[in-house]
Parts: sequence; C-alpha cells; structure tokens
Amino acid sequence: MTNKKWCLLKRSDGSRGLQGKKKVYEVTVAGRVLTCEWGMAEKPQRQRSVQVFASEQAALGAAYEKVWSKRDRGYEVAYQV
Repeated sequence: MTNKKWCLLKRSDGSRGLQGKKKVYEVTVAGRVLTCEWGMAEKPQRQRSVQVFASEQAALGAAYEKVWSKRDRGYEVAYQV
C-alpha cells in the first residue's frame, strides 16, 4: 500500500501575511485514498477533502497534480514523507 504525505506552507494574504502568519495545505495518500487538509497554520481546525480512486496509481497521480498546483500558487514544500 502506498503512503505519502506532503505539507506545504504559504505566507497568508493581507493583514495576516503582514503579521507573519501562514497557510498550510497537507496532501496525504493512503492506498487509493487522497486526503487534502488546509487552513491557518496556527489553528488546529482544518477543512478536509477526501477522494477514493480506482487504483493507488490514480490516487498518487492526483496527489502529485495537487502538490504541483499548490507550488504554482506560491506554496513551498515544508516536508515530504
């Protein structure tokens, strides 16, 4: 079973960004399941999206697309496991 996780960070927009606060976006693949969580880095509450794919390859492909999309929008990979 494939297990991968990326944590991406970006400086917040507007006044939050001026205060040095950040946004976090996590992408996790566990087998055929892709989970994305996002929100304010300093708060434990996050929004979540879960998708189940036909295969592990499809889930992993969708995860890479999501990571690349976020990097194109200014997010940086904080860590990857």
